Formats: sequence, structure tokens, C-alpha cells
Amino acid sequence: MTGLKFSYQTKIVFSNDVTDHAFLLRCFPFDGKDQQVEELVHTSYPIVTGGQYSYDGFGNRIYTGRIDRSHDSLEYKVSGTVIRDDSLKAREAVMPCYKYPSELTYINDDMERFFNTLDLKGTDKEKAVMIARAVTGHMDYVPGSTGVTTTAAEAFIHRKGVCQDFAHVMISFCRLASIPARYVCGLPIGEGETHAWVEIWSKGYWYGIDPTRDCEVDESYIRLCVGRDYSDCPVERGIFKGDAMQRQDIYMKVSYLEEALPA
Repeated sequence: MTGLKFSYQTKIVFSNDVTDHAFLLRCFPFDGKDQQVEELVHTSYPIVTGGQYSYDGFGNRIYTGRIDRSHDSLEYKVSGTVIRDDSLKAREAVMPCYKYPSELTYINDDMERFFNTLDLKGTDKEKAVMIARAVTGHMDYVPGSTGVTTTAAEAFIHRKGVCQDFAHVMISFCRLASIPARYVCGLPIGEGETHAWVEIWSKGYWYGIDPTRDCEVDESYIRLCVGRDYSDCPVERGIFKGDAMQRQDIYMKVSYLEEALPA
């Protein structure tokens, strides 16, 4: 069992005032057996009236809000504490959509040839670890080299990307190997920005693997949202009226709760 304290905040600054700003947030930790939310505080500025919490089709907790009056920025912060305990993983049925290619995870011929060189052996989890290691060896981590619409095939061809791209390439190969896989956005121990990794489904349980860091996901990771690929679970999405560009600044921090650590 591991106790974690987290803070996530974003500020979106517009170049001109905007109005009728409707937005959706997915920056709230999953609350379940292996990840229990002990405390959660959510604030927004400007103050949102009539905001609502609900869940999307992938089980992600979401918040929808709207700001009608003129404003030039939006800030929101989510903080709290989470208890992680992987020994309490619950059995789950797998959604069929995690077995097949999605918009950002279709493979091309180069990827299929690369996949056919892999000597995958063992359990599905062991095969997924081998796939993650192969992806890490093939690609370089280069910030700013890709965007949110970059596909797995594009990142693979150029052999570079960020955590989102490493996750997409790994998901592509896992599904090709008949291993159900999903994209995860969340917060790892430390500080900086959000991170992406992969969860594979085997015999009723989900297991996290981080291809960017070439490691298995442990209790120092906090899961925020999941989907077939990034397009299913951006942390923030919105529309507004106004002729404005926008800049987004993100900062997160996760640290251990010393009093909750096992003796």
C-alpha cells in the first residue's frame, strides 16, 4: 500500500477575450479498489456556475462547465490524496474496442515487418514487457517532435516522439499480438507534466507498463483517464466564441504520504 499526495493545475491564456466557453475536464483520479481517492479538491477561475460531474463511456470521471461572460484565461486545479494498492486489483471484463486498431494506433507495413522480427514468448504480460522494450529501443524521446494528432505509424517511421507516441506504438503492437491494450493518462511520482503509459488486459486484470521509461507501472503512478488512444481521453477539451489563440501551462506534482507508507 502506498499513499500519494497530488496536485494538478492548468492555466489557459487567450490572446483576446472569449465568451461562451464550454469545456470538459478529465483530471480526476480513478476511484476503485487498487486506487482509492481519500481527498479531492477541485477549484476553477473564473468561477463556473452550473458545472456538473459525470462519467464518460470509458469510466473516466469528467467535469463539464461553461463560462458565458467575457474572460481571457481559465485556471483549474485538482489536488488531494490517493491510496494505491495493487494487491487489491479487481477483475474486469474487457471492452471489445481495446482489441482492435483505433484512430491513432493503426499499423503500417514498416510496423508489421518490425513486429514480425520480435520473438515474443511467455504470458501476455511478459510479451507486453518485451514489446515495450522493443519500442523503447526503436524510438528516441524528443519533446516537441510530435503533436496530439500524430499517429503511431508516423511516430514509428520518424523514430521519435513523447510519452503519448511511445504508448500509441506499444498499443498498436499489443493489439496486433492479440493482447487487449488501452491508453492511460496520469501522474507519476515527481513533478512536471502529465504522463502517458499503457495498460494490457490479461485473464481479467489490467497491468500497467510504461514504454517511455521501459518499466512496469507500480504504486507510484496515479491513473486519471483511459481510452483507446489519446483522442478518447484528453485532460481538457473546449470550445469558445472569439478570435483568439491560446497558450496552456501545465504543472503537476506527486509525492509520497510518509504516514501512509508501509512499515
